[in-house]
Amino acid sequence: MPLASDSKQRKLTRQTYRAYRSRIAELREAGKEEDIEVNEASEIALWDFIKSLPATREGALFLMENGNFRLIWKGQKESHLALQFLGGREIQYVIFKRRKRAKQVCRVAGADTFDGIKRQIEAFELNALVS
Repeated sequence: MPLASDSKQRKLTRQTYRAYRSRIAELREAGKEEDIEVNEASEIALWDFIKSLPATREGALFLMENGNFRLIWKGQKESHLALQFLGGREIQYVIFKRRKRAKQVCRVAGADTFDGIKRQIEAFELNALVS
């Protein structure tokens, strides 16, 4: 049984990688038309982060005006995780999460390392959103 799930996980990962490669190519072309130069350090950080996760669900990928890539996952009950890859291992993040029995959505933003972001994902119980 674990082999089937490993196989599914590898297939999901390959599909996600292909989708991101295709989207990055589209964004590069659109960026050229808008005179936006891709920050290569941001792209490297994006790939390094994606590869550091066991399996990643595809998020919405955007190219920011400053040339950085931004990856967004949206879930149920107003859950939202947005990561802007600055280069190196630094990421700016925005998290929205409605906690059980909370009247308002918790909103958090800041900058952190890959490991710090992963801890934030766990703390806000967003694992199912990204993997």
